[in-house]
Amino acid sequence: MAIHRRLCGMPTSEVPPPATSAERVEAWTVSQAAEVLSATLLSDPSPRSARGTTVTIDIPLDDANDEPPPKPRPEAVHTVYKRREPIRRDSLKRREALLKGKEGSRQRRRWENDRLLNNPYAEPPLPSDWQVGPTYPVHRVPYMVLPLWDAEYARSQKERQKRAEAARVPASKEEAEAAKVKQELKTKLKRSKGAKGLLQDLEEEVRGFVREWEVKEQEMQREGLIEADSEDEEIVFVGRNGAMSDERRREKEDKTLEKDRLVYQSLLDDHGAGFSRYLVHCIAQYYGLQTWSVTTGNPATRCAYVGLKIDPKTRRPSLTRSEMPQPLYAIV
Repeated sequence: MAIHRRLCGMPTSEVPPPATSAERVEAWTVSQAAEVLSATLLSDPSPRSARGTTVTIDIPLDDANDEPPPKPRPEAVHTVYKRREPIRRDSLKRREALLKGKEGSRQRRRWENDRLLNNPYAEPPLPSDWQVGPTYPVHRVPYMVLPLWDAEYARSQKERQKRAEAARVPASKEEAEAAKVKQELKTKLKRSKGAKGLLQDLEEEVRGFVREWEVKEQEMQREGLIEADSEDEEIVFVGRNGAMSDERRREKEDKTLEKDRLVYQSLLDDHGAGFSRYLVHCIAQYYGLQTWSVTTGNPATRCAYVGLKIDPKTRRPSLTRSEMPQPLYAIV
């Protein structure tokens, strides 16, 4: 065995102490960082810069996540109404076909008859048919005949005016009075329209009196008690039994006919009854009757009567109007 001499001043060889866990972790971290740096590319491909400058590198610290591509967003609903597209089935040909109708149908026959399609004698309209003109006949009067034409036209116009005036003028005195009464009542009832019902009630009473007298007068004419006199002188007929016909007539009239009738009655102090009595007088004048008012009784009452007028020729009460006129309440 060789024995070597220990050099002076040289330390003797010693066994290094074992590494701790912290040192091992640090060494492992450094080795991992070196591997990552060797595998990582520089983000800036520019040439290597000078020593001492900083370089930015991208180090992916997390694992790569593969995210799915974003879904396409649905389009928003457009609320503005667009222009309406024309319906293809609506056309002039279709409209004309609807107007014509199917072959052999009634509508088709009417369409053909309106246009005279099956009429061999039909002629198209002439240009003169399209000219605008009057539909009435036009009289072309020469200039020299115009004065005669004007004179004839003036004469015919005067005749029409005379006929119209004659129609407006009443034929008798009774008709003139009736027209005057109608005009006055129209003026009065314009201010008091509620009095029309009162007028109708009073007139119905008077019309009933006139109607009864007409019926009884016709019966007397059939019996021969009333005879029409052709002269102003009074003619007395004597029968076989010696009794005078006029006496029989008067007795018959006294028994069966009423020469007057009470139409309206009210107290004397009633100031509103004056208008009702005025209506009675107007109605009597319209029907050709005479009327009067009498104050009787206690308390005093005012009564309005209507009666028949005495005919100066026959000296008997009779109606002045031959026909029953139209009621006043229906006119005014």
